[in-house]
Amino acid sequence: MLSLVVLAGDIRDDATCLHWLGLADDIICADGGARHLQRMMRLPHLLVGDLDSVGSAALAWIRQQNVPVERHPVRKDETDAELAIAAAIRRKPTATREQGIIVLGALGSRPDHVMATQMLVASLARPDRAFLLTDGISRVYTLVGGQTLTLMAPEWPRLEWTVSLVPLSEQLEGLTYTGLDYPLTGARLERGSTRGVSNRFTQTGRATVRLSQGLALVFVTTDQ
Repeated sequence: MLSLVVLAGDIRDDATCLHWLGLADDIICADGGARHLQRMMRLPHLLVGDLDSVGSAALAWIRQQNVPVERHPVRKDETDAELAIAAAIRRKPTATREQGIIVLGALGSRPDHVMATQMLVASLARPDRAFLLTDGISRVYTLVGGQTLTLMAPEWPRLEWTVSLVPLSEQLEGLTYTGLDYPLTGARLERGSTRGVSNRFTQTGRATVRLSQGLALVFVTTDQ
């Protein structure tokens, strides 16, 4: 079962997002993310948030389609993103890397929201619950000790893709890369290390990142 959460951040490629939306079994929308879904004409199964950024047109569309709405006060202790992700977990308590939780609109021009959401999903990640944050082009994956992450270079012509890994736990143990220009085998990285930044896919366009112990975020990005 694939859960998908839609936030109000940037979406840079509708076609990729529509592909993921078509695969999703459960779509949770956080407040202003409804505007993205209205543009792409995909209904969520639930709208969550304080409804301060959804907009009157998108909210009317949601209500006309009888989508359930879980409304929260504007003055609250959580972001709408946290509430929506919590709803996705509550509705489907277990997941795997292949059937995890994708968060669309999770990147953008608000670095505070972007970082808060990245730290949130990292705190919730575990071997049976994996997250992918994306704007349709750039991708951020959670990686927990004991997992192997398989990465494929996205199929956009003339784009160069960078793979970066950022340690979040105090120490990473047993970090191994295959299919990247700068391989690692059983490496140890400490929090704050930049050793994992700016790697590249080899010509195969397929890489694996394996971690024995620790917690990290893996970024697949392009300069364009």
